[in-house]
Order: sequence, then structure tokens, then C-alpha cells
Amino acid sequence: MAIKRRRRGTRVYLEEWRSHREGKRVVSKFVRYLGPEGGPQQKGPGSILDRVQHHDSRRAGAVRLLWTLAEDLEFRETINRIGSRSSVPDSPSPGTHLTVWAINRVLDPESATQLGPWVATTDLPLLTGFPDEAFTKDDFLNALDTVCHDEPALAQVIDHTRDLDIALSARWRELHPLPQGEKEVVAYDLTNVLFFGVTCPIAEVGHNPDHQARPQVNVGVVVSRHDRTPLFHFAYRGNRNGGGTVRNLLVQLQSAKVPPGLLIVDRGIMGKRFVEEARGMGWHLLGGLSKASKEVRAILDTTEVPETPTSFVKRSKTGGIHAVKVRARLWDAPREVVIYTNADKAVADRVERNEALSRIGEALTTLAAKGAEWSEAKLHAAISEVVGDWKEFVQVRVKRGGATPRVAWEYRDREVKRAARQDGKYALVCTDERPSAAEVVRSYLGKDFVEKCFRTAKTFVELEPVRHRRERRVRAYLFVCMLALRLQTALRWRLMEGGVEEEKVAEYQERLLEDLGRVERTEVQLGGQARTWYLNVTSRVKEGLKRLKLPELLKETPVTPASPPV
Repeated sequence: MAIKRRRRGTRVYLEEWRSHREGKRVVSKFVRYLGPEGGPQQKGPGSILDRVQHHDSRRAGAVRLLWTLAEDLEFRETINRIGSRSSVPDSPSPGTHLTVWAINRVLDPESATQLGPWVATTDLPLLTGFPDEAFTKDDFLNALDTVCHDEPALAQVIDHTRDLDIALSARWRELHPLPQGEKEVVAYDLTNVLFFGVTCPIAEVGHNPDHQARPQVNVGVVVSRHDRTPLFHFAYRGNRNGGGTVRNLLVQLQSAKVPPGLLIVDRGIMGKRFVEEARGMGWHLLGGLSKASKEVRAILDTTEVPETPTSFVKRSKTGGIHAVKVRARLWDAPREVVIYTNADKAVADRVERNEALSRIGEALTTLAAKGAEWSEAKLHAAISEVVGDWKEFVQVRVKRGGATPRVAWEYRDREVKRAARQDGKYALVCTDERPSAAEVVRSYLGKDFVEKCFRTAKTFVELEPVRHRRERRVRAYLFVCMLALRLQTALRWRLMEGGVEEEKVAEYQERLLEDLGRVERTEVQLGGQARTWYLNVTSRVKEGLKRLKLPELLKETPVTPASPPV
């Protein structure tokens, strides 16, 4: 039931409407006219409603759920305790501001530049115990400075995000401990965050999948395989690659006192020094080996992977995967290496290479005729543009002395054949030699939960675009986005604990937040009694809250005074 106010001239009239669901739509139906606001109302069935008076409604369902999760994870308390600056008396604390901001990133990231007005449309002022006007743009920005701030005396940025991550992850493990006897298995990966039209000391042009020449920072995340929750995050300069970031990773794991287990890293990060340092700290490593290494190429060339039942690992979307374990010399010592193949991926790699080389050959032949009168420097520049990243497969030279055609080229057949032998073939190293080849490959390919974490951050939390340019603000903003990601994963895990299947939980979670986003709270006066009503609470909302073990979250109650401010 909802009471709608309609203005006609200088008068406001009240109407009673009821909502019901028809398929996927919520349909509102007019019930009756209640009379002018503040005046005598129409009598009829339901005499209590004839005396109803109500306040404006506010969005309540989704913000109340996320606020409850944030309080359970102690966001406010942790930020206020570790942050560098105390809050202003009679105003929201930095922990309150940043928790509210994280909730906004989950529910309505598009309103990031209008945080104050957005908060005023929700129940967050009531939940925090402060009025709407207490949440201003300047206060939100000042709250960021409690996480990272400039220290002029040291000429550097003081960053508290490491300590905050450690405390928040410890709280998560306190609430959700690992099963008895199980060690932590974590995966680490990097993603790039592009800057649009702003500059920042740590934003530099670097490699990204879209080949965009824009400033970026690289964000690394450590994610637990057990519950898919982000444990730590890092912000690096945009030109840093994966191999240059691992030292901070090991230090963070040691500082957080995470019991050593298995650390899964992406291809290209594994190296002799990294392995030695990790083993010295008690961690086992699992990661892919780069084909750029001569040692790895030699291993791939000399290892055949039979496609037999004993070597079968799994069926993937791109074909069957087979693997064997061999002992080979790597990093100046004999080590166990797992080689796995994907037949369909091998065909795709071969077709992609042949297509690219064929196109390059045609372009070079055309260039030989077109550039007959060009200077040598201009020809070299054009050749470089045509060949691009495929130069190891094509030999090109520019003739001198007026000879024609000016450009002579040929395919490097030996390199093409070598690459063909390695198509769809990959090498892995696991310092724990107990798992079989199939188990090693499944663990490595199963690290896609890190990519899903990044996808959530970029798609739902909308990590990009970054609207800050100062290093301290960028680092603090990324921390707020990680808070939002923690809320997303906490909700996901609680839904799975409530019986939602892992394959269906992402869709269920998105739909539940949409339904809760339509739930509004209003205060009504029924005669002499004031009560809180929640509107648009559907059966699906009730089912979701029951799975989350929060059936009383939207309970209609008498109006009570607000909680004391924090």
C-alpha cells in the first residue's frame, strides 16, 4: 500500500494506491481518494487509513542491507581507528563518509559527482544519525585524506591502505574462517585503470589490452580462492609490469600474518628470484612461464603431450586440455614443469598467425612498388608499421643503389615452424611437487575468479573513470572502490551460504539489489500512532532477506529516535 500526494494549485490531495506484480512488472492500482492533506478526509471502509498522514519516502532496502554488511565487517570502526585524522565534532566521521561512499559505488556509481544529493534520497542519514546537510562534497573529499595524505616534512604520501586491508581481511577471516586444516590459496593479478583527461604522478602510459595510449595506473588484487573475497590491493605506476610488483605482494602477505599456503600468479611473473623469496617465506607458487625465455622454448619444443585418457585434464570452452609433468632444467636447476595443450587453441593460434603474416606479405609487396621513390628512412618507418609485433617471423631489408624493387622480404620459415610446434602449448611451474599434472592445470586455470573480481570492479563498481589527479586522492579513491568490492563479495558469499548455487549467484545478487533498490521507507501517522512502513517489499525481496538471515531488516515498527551519531 502506498499513499500518493497530488498537488492541484495550492492544495495537496491524498490517494491510496496498491502495488502488485504482473510477470516481471510491478503494477500500481488506484484504490480510493482520501481527501485533502491536513483537512477532513473521505470516510469509508478502512477507517484507520482515513486518518493517515505520511512523510516523504526514501530509498531504504538496498542501502539498509549494505549498511548492515558494512557494520558487520566493521568498516567505520576500522577506518576511524587506523585513519590519520580525527573527525570534526557533531559531524559524520571519516569512516562513516567512506562507508557511505562505498555503498554508493555499489548501488549508483554514476552519481559519484553528486554524493550529497544522492545520500539525501536514501535512508543513510537516518542510519548514520546525521541530517542530510551533513554530507557535503568537501567532507567526502576530506575523508579521503584520512586514508592517504601528504606529509610535507617527508616529501611523500603517507598511505594507510595496507594497514586497513590487513585489518579488514582479518575481520573477514574472523567471521568466515577457513575449514579445519585447510590452508589459504590466493591468486594475484594486475589490471589497468585508465585516466580520462587528468594527470597524476603515478599515472603513466603503459601496456593495456585495448592498446590505448592514455595514462593509467596498475591495480593489483589478492583474492582468496575459498570465498572469492579480495584480501589486499595495490596501486602501482602505469608502466609497472607484473614481475615488478611481486616484492610488495610477499611483504603484504607476511605483514598480514596470513598462514602460508599456495599463491597463484599470472604468466610472466614467475622467476627464479620470486620463487626463492616465496619459498623462504613458506609459500608455494604456481604460475605460467613466458615463452619469451629460451629455456621455456626448449622445454616446449622437446616435450610431446599425448592426447590419451591418462593425460586428459578437462574439457574447456575451446576444446580438450591434456597435460604431462616433466623434469627439465630451468633457472640453472632441474625442476618439475607441467606442459599442457589445448588442440582447438593451437588451431586458432595457427590460423591467426597465418592470416596476419599473409596480410603483412601483401602489404610489403604493395609497399615495394609504392615506395620506389621514397627515402630510406621513410621506408623503414613504413615497414615497421606494417610488420608490427610479427617482426620475428618476417625478414625485411631495404635495397640501396637504385635497385628495384626497393623492399625485399621473406618469411622466416624456421621461426614459423618453431611457433607452430608451440601453438596451444603452455608451461607451468608449481613449487609444490605433490599435485598431479591435471591438478596443477585445474588450479591454474581455475584462477579466473581474479578476473571476475576485476570485472565486478570495472562493470558494477565502475572503477573508471578516475576523477582525481593527486596521488593521495587516487590511492584513497581506489581504496573506496575496494570497500565496495568487499561489500559485493560479502553479499555474494552470504547468498551462497543461504543456498544460492554458485553458477546462479551473480544473477540472483544483481536482481536482489534491483528489487531492494525499489523498496522505500516512509513514516505514517495512523491516528495518534506513528509507524514506519516499507513500500514495494515483494515476495522475492522477502526470500532474499531470508537467505541472508536478515528477515527482520525491513520490519515495520513504531517510529523510534535515531541512533547516536558515530
